[in-house]
Parts: sequence; C-alpha cells; structure tokens
Amino acid sequence: MSDHDLLQSLVARIDVLEQREKQLIYASNAYQAILTTLLGTLDKETRDKVISMVDQAHDIAYARANLEQKGNILGADDITQRIFLFAQGRAAQSKK
Repeated sequence: MSDHDLLQSLVARIDVLEQREKQLIYASNAYQAILTTLLGTLDKETRDKVISMVDQAHDIAYARANLEQKGNILGADDITQRIFLFAQGRAAQSKK
C-alpha cells in the first residue's frame, strides 16, 4: 500500500470511530434523561432506596473488577452520581 492509500484507510477508520462516538453519546444522553425522569418522579424514600442499591452494586462490581474494569466503573459512577444529584434536585423542586 502506498502512503496515500494508508492515509485514506486511516481517515476512513477515524470517521467510523467518530460516528460510533456520536452514537454512544446520544445513547448515553437518552439513558441519562430517562433515568433522571424516572428517579425524579419517585417519592423520596423509594428514590433513596434505589440510589442506595445502585451505589451498593457499584461497590460490589468495583471490588470484583480488574484494573481496566475499575476505570470503567469509576467513569460510570461519576455519571450515575450526576444523574442522582440532578434527580434529587429536580424531585425537591417538583415537591415545592
């Protein structure tokens, strides 16, 4: 393969990866909106119980994970905590 062919192949692969990244972002945003809405509609006791169960599941998964998986779990945990905080704030506002 010539340098030009290799460059074209690389550019094509980058385009595919960028499209996949966009799809993952869209899916992540959709799940965040769904979870936030669901949690925001629950009463405080039920919402707190669900949040506690998810936190426990994260702790168990982290304890059993290898190093690479631990990084993924920590990243997911950051997102989950933002969802919980938003849902708790949203629920508090809707109860006023």
